[in-house]
Amino acid sequence: MRFWEATAGRAFVGRLDTGSDLVQEIERFCAEHGIVAAQVTVIGAVRHARFAYYEQDDHRYRELDSATHHEIVGFTGNISLRDDRPFLHAHATFADADGATVGGHLLPGCEIFAGEVMIREIGGASLVRRPDEATGLALW
Repeated sequence: MRFWEATAGRAFVGRLDTGSDLVQEIERFCAEHGIVAAQVTVIGAVRHARFAYYEQDDHRYRELDSATHHEIVGFTGNISLRDDRPFLHAHATFADADGATVGGHLLPGCEIFAGEVMIREIGGASLVRRPDEATGLALW
């Protein structure tokens, strides 16, 4: 088990533009504001959802998408550095008009209908993603 002590930094709240890409916009904002470690939450809705399921035995992501309009009913994520750039690692749950849910590891390609974002910067901890042999993932 590995833990780092961290401190609370700046806090940002905002609204994503309709039609924008959920992942790309958050990563762009973080890059522009020098945010390299943060907690991220989002509520809202998407016109198109892209997400993935990680196949643990094969060490690969199975990409999934849904062109159905969805509410974002769960979203937890963080910002860290990957390849020297802010990287959003988030998992999201999406609900359709009947309440059925889908979700997983968030991918670029989620088109925003409406999105409210909270970014809470973390200081005092260097969160850099590096390849992990045991899992095949890029982890802190």
